[in-house]
Amino acid sequence: MANSNNQLQKKRIKLGVIANEFFDLSSGRMGGFGWASRQVANCFGSDCNLGIDVVFLSGETYGQPGQSPTKIHNTPIILRDRNRLEYCRRIWAEGFDLILSIDYRPSYRSLFWLLPRTPIIVWVRDPRPPEDMAKINTARIPGFEDIQPQGLKSPDCTSLAGVVNVSKWLRRPVLFATPAPFLKDKVLGTYGVQPPEVTFLPNIIDLEPGEVVKSEKPTVVFLARLDPYKRPWLFAELARHFPDVEFIFLGKPHFEGEGAWEANSLPSNVRLMGHVDGEEKVRILSEAWVLINTSIHEGLAVSFQESLKCETPLLSCLDPENVVSRFGIYVGRYDGTGMEAIPKFVEGLKTLLEDKELRTRLGKEGRKWVTENHNKERFVKVFYELCSKVGV
Repeated sequence: MANSNNQLQKKRIKLGVIANEFFDLSSGRMGGFGWASRQVANCFGSDCNLGIDVVFLSGETYGQPGQSPTKIHNTPIILRDRNRLEYCRRIWAEGFDLILSIDYRPSYRSLFWLLPRTPIIVWVRDPRPPEDMAKINTARIPGFEDIQPQGLKSPDCTSLAGVVNVSKWLRRPVLFATPAPFLKDKVLGTYGVQPPEVTFLPNIIDLEPGEVVKSEKPTVVFLARLDPYKRPWLFAELARHFPDVEFIFLGKPHFEGEGAWEANSLPSNVRLMGHVDGEEKVRILSEAWVLINTSIHEGLAVSFQESLKCETPLLSCLDPENVVSRFGIYVGRYDGTGMEAIPKFVEGLKTLLEDKELRTRLGKEGRKWVTENHNKERFVKVFYELCSKVGV
């Protein structure tokens, strides 16, 4: 029995999670890649019996000279280091068995080369082929149409094809997974490589709202960064058409200055809450009647899934994986400023606010879908299967 226990102890997997953000206010952006990183770390860190030890690897943020090792979400993080030799030593000392790449950015490539034989799982979350980038680049802030908004530029990610090709020669496995099956059709155009298989690896939606009780007064929510990419001005404009409805912004801007959106002259029924997480976010989403999304582009927005888990239906001008049309109202796609979508948003919101039976049904069906498909247990099961496929 002692030998059996020793063998089990030796089978722990050292997992390097590469991302360009980590969902921590002190470390920069608060986006979907960072959210995914945090969820993976919390999943494995909360249960040592799962046998996986996570270390974050920053794809772009540099540490300060002499900076002590640090942690985010109780997980060690290795920041980039301009002392190349010291940086390499730190990476190699970890003895990584596997890399989980939170999507892919060109800055990740140097880490892949530092670990030339370590298997890679690329978790495709927001692929942007050229046709999607063209649509994103049409976004403009009303009244400032001659200024290119900040945050629209999408990196060229086709260098991942080179990593995959060299990895074949090195016999290093590279697998692709995604939380939304429809995204697999965007892989070739985004990364320059067509994998033979793209596995469904679900999100870990671990909100536990319990019994949902909606607010007495109609309340609608916007859950995203207040950046041009998300077109928050549409949410504010919509509020002018519903003075008796409370409109809540959950999120804060990442950009400032020219090309950023400033939340000025907002209607009196609009509240700016900033970044909200944990129990407070669950409470607000559970009380809300509708989640409104006005982005020009999304993968499978985590905000959709978190809202549905709280039985809050969706209203959006995007319909990834047909989630919005199944559990809310899809108003149609509108590029540019998006202001032409306002009449459709008004019509859709009026329908949802006036039809309690519809709202309730959509919310409950959405919660059932999220609960059954995007949970910790299913994530762990599929992740283990991927580990097996790469020989870890």
